[in-house]
Amino acid sequence: MSGVVTIRSAHDSDYAEVAALLHAVSLPVNGVQEHFGDFLVASADAGELVGCVGQERYGDVTLLRSLAVNPAHQGTGLGRELTLELLSAARAYGMREVVLLTNTAASFFQKHFGFAPVERARYDQTLGASVEWTLPRCASAICLMLPLV
Repeated sequence: MSGVVTIRSAHDSDYAEVAALLHAVSLPVNGVQEHFGDFLVASADAGELVGCVGQERYGDVTLLRSLAVNPAHQGTGLGRELTLELLSAARAYGMREVVLLTNTAASFFQKHFGFAPVERARYDQTLGASVEWTLPRCASAICLMLPLV
């Protein structure tokens, strides 16, 4: 990756690019628009959106979702940077735990951030209002949790 990448809060005008990126990396867009105020985006110095991550806050538990990096920028540490920024935002909001579902990136979150597997049913009541939590494609995903306090 050449040039500078900037991470910032998403703006409404970023939604179409975020949705296109999520489609490109086979992640669901269901529920993204409803929580877009809690998304971060990464933009290359030319203005191209190259990454995103979001959270859905439910009480003092947040659902980390939609971590995506443009394939041309994968392997550069951008996914780690986006996750660190999101965890920092979750702490600033007073979140107690971060939970996520993944079919492909469990080792990434465990290795770099200390997420641990947890029984999904533990969060069914807390996160049941999340569109992503109830998607059929997420039913077989691994559930991971990271305590923030």
